[in-house]
Amino acid sequence: MKILSVPFRITVRLTKETMGQLEELVENFQYETVSDVVRRAIDEFIERNYRKGPTSKVDLVLPKKMIAELETEIDQGTAISLDDLIRVILRDYTLNKINKEIKEISKEENVK
Repeated sequence: MKILSVPFRITVRLTKETMGQLEELVENFQYETVSDVVRRAIDEFIERNYRKGPTSKVDLVLPKKMIAELETEIDQGTAISLDDLIRVILRDYTLNKINKEIKEISKEENVK
């Protein structure tokens, strides 16, 4: 019998469909138990919502086709992970916006 070092237990009622999906996650992603999946989900929820420091996490929902394209980029060595690639894309997007703003401000100053 496995003894958990976690001293608290909660009871949650789920639909048959949700339980089936959790069981699929256990099978497909090699989690040991449904409880492991639920613990991980709770940990991620707390991390996302109990923010400390200058950064925060956001959920991003992308079409499967786009994820497949991004994974191709990762396979080609553009980034080490999907999270890393998305950070690079957002950083480049932000830098482009900042550079455009700087150019606009420079044009306005030159007109004066």
